[in-house]
Amino acid sequence: MTSIGLDVGTGFVKCVSDIAVTRFPSLYAYRQPSSWEDRKGLVEAVGYEAANLARHPDAVLIRPVMLGRPINERAFGELARKAIGDVIPKKGAVGEPSNLNLDIAVGLPYDARGERQSVRRLISRLYETNSCNVGLQVLGTLVDVDLKDALVVSLGHGTTEIVAFQNRVPVKGVSVHNAASDVCERLGVSKISYLDSNIFCTAKARQYVTMLVDAIMDDLNSISKDLSELPVIVSGGGILIPHVKETIESHLGREIIMPQDPVMSNANGLYKLASLAC
Repeated sequence: MTSIGLDVGTGFVKCVSDIAVTRFPSLYAYRQPSSWEDRKGLVEAVGYEAANLARHPDAVLIRPVMLGRPINERAFGELARKAIGDVIPKKGAVGEPSNLNLDIAVGLPYDARGERQSVRRLISRLYETNSCNVGLQVLGTLVDVDLKDALVVSLGHGTTEIVAFQNRVPVKGVSVHNAASDVCERLGVSKISYLDSNIFCTAKARQYVTMLVDAIMDDLNSISKDLSELPVIVSGGGILIPHVKETIESHLGREIIMPQDPVMSNANGLYKLASLAC
């Protein structure tokens, strides 16, 4: 039995299992082979390899996830196929069974409930699973820090998820369309520039960080209204942008909790949830 937590985000795919961890950009690219290449069919790549393939003049680069939701089923499937394939025992390996029993927990944004069945069907077509549960991404963060009651703010590349939990049940939440990509866009850099963290280490970037936090505070204050006793947990790659955490704390007037690895936090917690299904 292999337990897997899978978080396919707008910017990065994160996947955790009993034996391995993987993380790569949510990118898919393809091109037709040239007349001088001894191959047939599409040349395809996922993740960092897709970013490299995109340099080819005839390549098409696709970001299969928009605002946390799959928008290109084939490309999204290739992201999931690679992520799961990276973290499961290889068939035929010494001492490993030829048929794997997989328990998979997949995370989606708060406002993407309608995508649950389609994502479950897609994963089940890729791999034979013992169970495939599709739920809230940010529940992973809550489980990762071993809390039951909290307000989780997960600042990703495409959305900022703000969800209040009581006894690990979501009682109030929203997917905010303001996230780390806002800073990239305002800096006027390429659509895969987020792969270079140095772009965030400038005075101009700090100005845009303030604008980003200002943009999410209305929703954060609205969700936290009447729930001010809840601790606030922050996760997601956006929280590692310089000055984001401090700016949020300044707005809230209190310290916030950050998981040991905020980028992998959702996937780590989803893995723990998948383990409970075994």
